[in-house]
Amino acid sequence: MKKIILFAFSLLSLVSCKNDDKKLEESKENVAEKVMDTVFTITLNATVKKDDSFQLYYRKQTETTYEETSSFFVEFKGSDKPQDIVFRLPDGVIPDNIRLDFGTNKEQSEIKINSFKMSYFGKTFETNGSDFFNYLLVETKTATFDKDKATLKPLLVNGTYDPQATSEKALFEQIQKIIK
Repeated sequence: MKKIILFAFSLLSLVSCKNDDKKLEESKENVAEKVMDTVFTITLNATVKKDDSFQLYYRKQTETTYEETSSFFVEFKGSDKPQDIVFRLPDGVIPDNIRLDFGTNKEQSEIKINSFKMSYFGKTFETNGSDFFNYLLVETKTATFDKDKATLKPLLVNGTYDPQATSEKALFEQIQKIIK
C-alpha cells in the first residue's frame, strides 16, 4: 500500500512540476511580447532562396541622407518557403523614413515579397506583397521589380551590387499613424 501511495504522490508532483514549467514558459512569452511591442519593428515576409543579409537604414524627416551609423543587418538562411525577416530597431528609435537593402549575396535569385508589416506599441500597419511597391520605391539602377508578381530581382551593375528600396510619402504617413 505504501508503494502505491508513494507512486501516486510522485506522479502528482511530476504533473504539478510540468504545469509550473508550462506557466513559467507562458509567462516568459508574454513578457517577451510586451518587451518586443515597445520597440519599433519591421517585418518583411519574403521568399529568398539563398542565404543573405538584408540591411535596414532609418532616419528622421529632417535628415537628408541615410547613414551607416543608423543601420543594421539581419542575416538569415535562404529557403524555398516564405520567411519573416524581422528588423527590431534600437530602443527609442522611431524612423520617419527607411531604406531597405536587399542583401549582399551577389548570387541571389529573384525575391518574392509576400507581406510587409510595421508595429509599435500594439499598433500595426500591414500590406501584401504587390502593395509593398506603393510604399517603398525600388531604385531601378539596383534592382528590377514586377509589382503584379510582387517580385524583385537584384542587379549587378559594373561590379556594384546594392539592391535597395526607399520609403515613399505613403509609408511616412503610415508610420505617423502607428506611433500616435
